[in-house]
Amino acid sequence: MMIWRWGPPAALSLVCLLGVGERLLSGPPITARAGQRTPAPPEAFALLDDLEIGEKLAGWTVLGLTGPRDGALQLDVARDDIRFSITVAARGAVQFPAPRTTARYDLYYGHPHPRGTEIPDNAIRAIMAGIERRVRRNEADVVVPGLSLPET
Repeated sequence: MMIWRWGPPAALSLVCLLGVGERLLSGPPITARAGQRTPAPPEAFALLDDLEIGEKLAGWTVLGLTGPRDGALQLDVARDDIRFSITVAARGAVQFPAPRTTARYDLYYGHPHPRGTEIPDNAIRAIMAGIERRVRRNEADVVVPGLSLPET
């Protein structure tokens, strides 16, 4: 009679513990969540002259490099509490004029955070010029998978 009284709750507890244990041991899911950006492949870092996360560009810290997505990489930089992004896109992937271009790529800037923050012009010019130099040095030798327009 005692087994019947404690058996079902004990069995349920055991199943729950096994489920939690299995989830902890299996690790995080491999797929990215919706809206989450994909980290850039090694070729993207090579295109940017072996840029490293944490590296300083004109006093701004590199936070990350993601993509390619829709034929573009996104480089996020920050200083103090301000962030913005530099986009390296395949020529013609974005349908408006680029502030800077190379033989194969267009470079853009934007996405300031906090929203509406004015990024100093001298910072934009310095970072964009630095990224342009890096891309020009490597674009003939480095192919980044997904960073080109589909051939028609």
